[in-house]
Amino acid sequence: MKTTNLAALAVLGALSLTGCGVDAGDLPVDDSNAEQPSQVLPGTSADTAQEAELPALDGRAAAAEEGVRGMAVTPGPMALTSSWYSGSVAPGVTQHWYWNNSSATSAYEVGLSPTGAATTGPCQFEVTRTWDVQQYGGEREFHFNIKNVGSITCGTNILLDSQTRTSTWATGGIDAGASKSWTWNNANPLTASYIVGVAPSGATSGNPCQLEVTNTWYTQQPDGEREFKFTVKNVGAIACQGDIQLARVSNSASSWATGTLAPGATKSWVWNNANPLDRVYAPGVSPAGASASDTCDLKVSRTYYQQKINTDGTAEREYYLTIQNVGSLSCSGTLLLNYL
Repeated sequence: MKTTNLAALAVLGALSLTGCGVDAGDLPVDDSNAEQPSQVLPGTSADTAQEAELPALDGRAAAAEEGVRGMAVTPGPMALTSSWYSGSVAPGVTQHWYWNNSSATSAYEVGLSPTGAATTGPCQFEVTRTWDVQQYGGEREFHFNIKNVGSITCGTNILLDSQTRTSTWATGGIDAGASKSWTWNNANPLTASYIVGVAPSGATSGNPCQLEVTNTWYTQQPDGEREFKFTVKNVGAIACQGDIQLARVSNSASSWATGTLAPGATKSWVWNNANPLDRVYAPGVSPAGASASDTCDLKVSRTYYQQKINTDGTAEREYYLTIQNVGSLSCSGTLLLNYL
């Protein structure tokens, strides 16, 4: 039987959700002038400038070189866009990868299956940043950074997957360095997670168009409506635009109650035996406890994968995830462990 263990000193409660059967069919709301919740975001730390100078590694070429390969540890049935091996990565080192000729109608998600754990320490990898690029000529590229966040040198199988969009709309022009935010209201069913990407346009012969989803979170309104909110930033050198690729993920591995979180508080869990080893998780949150005048705002603030060696010598993949209350009201919710 699958067990979920807490990584924090919190009691885990299982909760079964019955989602509303209505699709999120309302028009997205442009929240460009809305105040953003306070948070710490992956990819915005002090090493962002250093990461920007990393050489871009070609994922499609790496996958082609490996051919149809088995993963370092026996996987489940492969149904991914692609997968390849990172090679050996030292602790604290970041790699920048890209997938060229990416679909213009899908959102992408990266999973990891670390390998090379030792009895002295686990092998830990995290996706620290993702963004979309349009090259001159129209090609869309999906870029992402992975980082060895553990204490030993090891590697990871990179698991690239995608989900066909649920909805799409134009961003309009975004100046270099500027951001825009949107709300997808009636984000139903309440058991679904949402992932979002952008198909950029407007590249010139001198500069690509580069757009990054820098923030995502979920809100419950006082009337009970769940909303999915996100921010897109132009991280390139020229003003350009793009088409939002919003996708809904409803395959459920599990769900459970978060318990009450105070404003700014975080809580973390570990999902052990995260099998099959080619599964890509896309967690979400369904907030609860909005008051008559205040919303409940929760986000998945961090995730990472690790491989550890158990006391009996077997290797085990685990998935760690943290949620944060990014609003002003103490509230709770249901953590949704969905996968592509």
